[in-house]
Amino acid sequence: MIIRWRKQQDFFIVRLYQDLVGDWVLSESWGNSLNQDNAFNHTVYHCYHEARHRLREIGREKKQLGFKKTAAKEQQIELDFG
Repeated sequence: MIIRWRKQQDFFIVRLYQDLVGDWVLSESWGNSLNQDNAFNHTVYHCYHEARHRLREIGREKKQLGFKKTAAKEQQIELDFG
């Protein structure tokens, strides 16, 4: 899952995916499209519901800061590791 937010030239992108050992990874990247001031963070969750909870928190935070969601054209393929 990929979700993008934008506020003028500022961007925030979140990717939620399952890695090869079955953990859920929430990757966050943010910055400004006009300069090189960008950063990222990766957090590993052992439970999908914990990762989704954090994703909802991020959505609320971005909305309060005036960010708007933008359309993502990527598609994710789910693999069954179960």
